Amino acid sequence: MDYKKEDYIKFMQLYSHQSWLSKKESSLEALIATCDTYEQKKLIFSLLDRFHYLKEDVVHLFLGQMVDYIMNSGFEKERIQLVACTYDNEADSGQKILDMIKVPLFERGWRNIKTVNVVGKAIKTISEGKNQIIIIDEFLGTGRSLRTRVEWLNKNANQPIEIKCCFMAGMKYAVETLKADSIDIFCPLQLEKGISEYFEGDKLVHAIKDMINLESKLAKIIQEKKLEDYSFGYGKAEALYSLENGNTPNSVFPVFWWLKDEKGNERKTILTRYEKGFE
Repeated sequence: MDYKKEDYIKFMQLYSHQSWLSKKESSLEALIATCDTYEQKKLIFSLLDRFHYLKEDVVHLFLGQMVDYIMNSGFEKERIQLVACTYDNEADSGQKILDMIKVPLFERGWRNIKTVNVVGKAIKTISEGKNQIIIIDEFLGTGRSLRTRVEWLNKNANQPIEIKCCFMAGMKYAVETLKADSIDIFCPLQLEKGISEYFEGDKLVHAIKDMINLESKLAKIIQEKKLEDYSFGYGKAEALYSLENGNTPNSVFPVFWWLKDEKGNERKTILTRYEKGFE
């Protein structure tokens, strides 16, 4: 890659810190090329330098932490059901993590644990005596979806139930808000917002302005999806997170995964977000 002289050191430093980006070289170069100012480039380099890109070994570490939480939750094996935080029959990250967590649980003696891949199906299992529920998912963004699932289960269970939640990663502010509302949640990797909880004063003002300008180069709408709904990440989450070979959460800044530019051309994106409605 023929880097501009003023960018070369930044690229090399970033690759040394985030080796996964070396496989995204052309996509990163294309993103940097859209920057109009040096400050915009600095912002992109800063965000990526602080990005959490979970590879297999780290994923297994966090799965182990989640298993510890489940086994020490105070719930009884005979009454537990592990439920993916999934609303419909579309495969998602909650179902993926639920499937991955079964093996370490089995290895540690927790066998024949009831698993449910859609929240709505948990009601039938509750009637069968599995009234201690642990909701499982990969990433917590704003926490709105989880709150909705918890409220729905409590409303429709038709009997007393206990609910705990277990996520691999999530936004720290969302975890704290849920806990303040007495929702029991375990989340080993908690992230701060990439811009508003990192920069301060004038630097924060400029960083927000720079990101707005960078987003102005993206398509305002793709099919039924509006960029304004995902600006700074869905719900303004400002997430810096993705799973290797996983589906990037919509909480992540769209400059890293939005499919088209302002002219409607396909972008070379650093990350991939699969979501119905974009095509």
